[in-house]
Amino acid sequence: MNNVLLGLIKLVIACHLIMSAVNASDRATAEDGSSERNFSDCHIHLLNFLQRGEFLNDDGKFPGSKRGEIDHQRYAVLPSGDRWRRIAGLLQDMDQGHIDYALVCGLPVFKKWAVNETYQRPDGYLDNESHVLLARDSDVTIAESILEYRRKFANDKDQLARLDRIAPFLCAVEPTDLGAVDQLVQRIQEYPGVWQGIGEILSRHDDLTHLQLGERPRSNHPAMLRICKFAGENHLPVSIHHNIAPVSRSGTDRPPLYLDELVELFRYCHEEPGSVRESTEFIWCHAGTSRRIEVDNLPYWIEEILKLFSDHVTIDLSWLVWDNYIKNDLGTWADLIEEYPAQFILGSDVVGGSSAASEELRKFEPLLQKLKPKTARLVARDNFHNLLNRMAERRRTANLVEEEGPGIVLPRDYAFPEYAHMPRLRDEESFVRSRLKQESDKRAK
Repeated sequence: MNNVLLGLIKLVIACHLIMSAVNASDRATAEDGSSERNFSDCHIHLLNFLQRGEFLNDDGKFPGSKRGEIDHQRYAVLPSGDRWRRIAGLLQDMDQGHIDYALVCGLPVFKKWAVNETYQRPDGYLDNESHVLLARDSDVTIAESILEYRRKFANDKDQLARLDRIAPFLCAVEPTDLGAVDQLVQRIQEYPGVWQGIGEILSRHDDLTHLQLGERPRSNHPAMLRICKFAGENHLPVSIHHNIAPVSRSGTDRPPLYLDELVELFRYCHEEPGSVRESTEFIWCHAGTSRRIEVDNLPYWIEEILKLFSDHVTIDLSWLVWDNYIKNDLGTWADLIEEYPAQFILGSDVVGGSSAASEELRKFEPLLQKLKPKTARLVARDNFHNLLNRMAERRRTANLVEEEGPGIVLPRDYAFPEYAHMPRLRDEESFVRSRLKQESDKRAK
């Protein structure tokens, strides 16, 4: 009997030691950044350069894979009534990838298939020298997908609540069009309560810029000033791609020649503390980097920007900034982030769907491991969520939302001032208009 009792005691002690070891391992794994780390993704394009993308096709209703892909970057067309599948697929990927919140948008351009490139149809913008054209319907596709998801699950509160995890942004505007604000207003009024921001707006974007027709976009263009002032006045964050420098020859660093343009935009949209207006909130995509952009000491320039504008500029760490800059200089980047722990967010910058989003985000794990646990959580997840909540609360205070939803709603009679924020003389300053008014006044008498 004593031997049996002794054996039971030893067994209990052994089980306790095993469970303690397991729990300690779990805690260590959670603290040092495990595969279970939760993320926010500040950069998902649900459409590609053909204006198609992944969707939930588990039931095989449409040709192609379980994500609707028929061939590389070629997806089945989603007709009206089935576009909710795009959002369902996104939310499934977010669940599986431990992505709690995400910025989602379409893609502002599509790739033309030019007659002199008939040997192979392009998928991406770099596949050949054909131009890219403005995809004005990209925002419509995203909005209709969200509305159809709402209708599909109108009687399922749990499914509807999942929409709170995504923040749709408007992106399909021409950034050199002084009337681009009018299109933004139109889309917001067409789809009230859907949109939570503007972007990704393509400014300086190396080869992609060169493939566009007409004016070259730049962040300090008067059209951009109007867009971003509108955004600030209505508490919509702006996600902007603006290369810090021109393309470099291989192995040759360039000074940040394009940075002055961006600084001019940031300054123009900055409001001093105590002002009745709010500064426009910016997300600077990829920390200003892109293909073949080589700048010496990028962390220095990011720090200089944050010294001046950390109150309304957040740095998007996504795409090539990991491979080209961060992974070989983890210590410097970790020190910079610890200095501004609330100003960095992670993104996947996946194009045409979200199935690869988690994999892209987890590339940054070595950087997160270098940070303090609290800072790592801020960068990986909380900073982006906090930004969305802060902007939603401002819209709510300004009566620019419906009930408790975060999406913006503009009054039906809203109109952005016709000539605001553009290089145009006021009527009294114009030689011609001032005299026309004088003559008009004389006739009125």
